[in-house]
Amino acid sequence: MDESGNGNPSQPLILGAVEIDEDFEDVDKRVVELYRNLSARRSLMGLASFEKFREHGFHASTDPVEVSVPFSDLMQDIHFRAYVYVTDRSSAYAGYSEKEQLEYMYETMLGDLLLRFRNLDQLSCVVEENEMLKTFFGDLPTKATRRAIEKLGRALKLPQLEITVAAKKQAMSMAIIDYLMLTVSRWIQAKYTTEPANRVCRALREVEPYMSVLYSLEHGVISSRKAPLH
Repeated sequence: MDESGNGNPSQPLILGAVEIDEDFEDVDKRVVELYRNLSARRSLMGLASFEKFREHGFHASTDPVEVSVPFSDLMQDIHFRAYVYVTDRSSAYAGYSEKEQLEYMYETMLGDLLLRFRNLDQLSCVVEENEMLKTFFGDLPTKATRRAIEKLGRALKLPQLEITVAAKKQAMSMAIIDYLMLTVSRWIQAKYTTEPANRVCRALREVEPYMSVLYSLEHGVISSRKAPLH
């Protein structure tokens, strides 16, 4: 799980999660291998965005095209489903601080995922470290479970939620959701365009099949596997 738009009030605030069908460690090894291969490219040395990539790992908004294209190609070969929750900060939630908005979104999404996977004994989740939410992550399993029970309206056995906080380079496959969120963010900022001539629209079409749900706090479900936009 990761968030996007935090610290940038002009951008939509987004929370995303990726459910990986394959073994998480195997997927992470493939991403790390690509990172190492790309990091060794002499032709890009000295390019500021490339040096940032070498230091911090994949990051959708700053990766040069020589990095972003191979990573996007790798994503096509990974079996995953994505869950993306957004707010354009225009609803009642806009009156809350950004920290409170993110906490609400984390609780809501994980509560929904606990209900979705309620037949499991345990749900393991890796989130990118965020100093602002450091103490919140420790309370998140309890709060998400409470949110799920409130939504269902009755008590039931839910998976034990295990939260692991990691730096981006410790779990490089988190870049998958980072790339998806950037596409969604650009699409929202383009006023939800459905015009195929617009490259932002085409970019959303490419990632939409991977999204189980794209949900807006203001508008409800925008897209889902049962009701896709395209």
